[in-house]
Amino acid sequence: MTGIFWINPLIAFCTGILLSFLLRKLTARIQSRRGPLVSIPPAWRDIDRTKIFQPLYDILKLFSKDTFIPEKASPLFIIGPVMALVCVALATLFVPIAGISFDYSFGLVVLVYLLMGEILCVIVGGITSGSLFAVIGGVREIELMLTNEIPFILGTFALAISYDSLSIRDMMGFNLLLNPFAAVVVFLSILVKLHIKPFDISDAESEIVSGLTTEYSGKLLGLLEVTKLMLTFVLVALFADLFLWVPSSGFMAWVVFFAGVGVTTTMIAVVHSLFGRFRIDQATRWLLKVPLALSVIAVVWAAAGRYVL
Repeated sequence: MTGIFWINPLIAFCTGILLSFLLRKLTARIQSRRGPLVSIPPAWRDIDRTKIFQPLYDILKLFSKDTFIPEKASPLFIIGPVMALVCVALATLFVPIAGISFDYSFGLVVLVYLLMGEILCVIVGGITSGSLFAVIGGVREIELMLTNEIPFILGTFALAISYDSLSIRDMMGFNLLLNPFAAVVVFLSILVKLHIKPFDISDAESEIVSGLTTEYSGKLLGLLEVTKLMLTFVLVALFADLFLWVPSSGFMAWVVFFAGVGVTTTMIAVVHSLFGRFRIDQATRWLLKVPLALSVIAVVWAAAGRYVL
């Protein structure tokens, strides 16, 4: 099934729309936000049934609007979102979707670099806008990245030690039981990468408007929204593949994959709904304590299981 890996970006975009809706819906239900109780005219009921595609409508609306470039912005302001989307699109090729992926022996290494490249492109594009809000958001994002990447890398490479491989396809399995410490670390790292509460400090609306994306509008903002949808899918699918995958093939492979994606998305929505926002100093201090310590334990656990037991 590796021969059709080129369809992964399309699957990532389409599924990312559904995941974005699911996150919104679950968050609203957990927080008891049921929306307005109004009577919908019969002629509008078909429109109401399509609200599952609201994230897509939001993107289409952005692409229909004009794009304003700040006077002090450099060319990197435009190049940043484009390159970020390219990085995420390439990342989808290395994350197995029901077993479909580019089977590369160093796939995990390439994926780590592509995920880092995505956020670096967003940071560079945002801070070159000349906005103070974007600069503050960029500084916060860099601090989060520096304290989060090490646990994420150690958590995923703990599985590489267990399987003696850097291919994501080789590491797939129900590793939640094999190495629960790695599962917790990777899940926490995903929360940081997706700016899920309590780690949404870099784009805190009540403090710095939208942080790095404050000056973006129109088609460029639409590109960033597409990137976010696909990034959500990549990270959720990666967790499902590495820690919730049950070996299967054919139709059952798709069932197992999307079941794992649904469970992971639900866990993310629960965390996002129940926690408030950290301050940046609280977030970095916590990341340097809990996830870093757990990632070291995960590596030791994996090494002990492979070379001692």
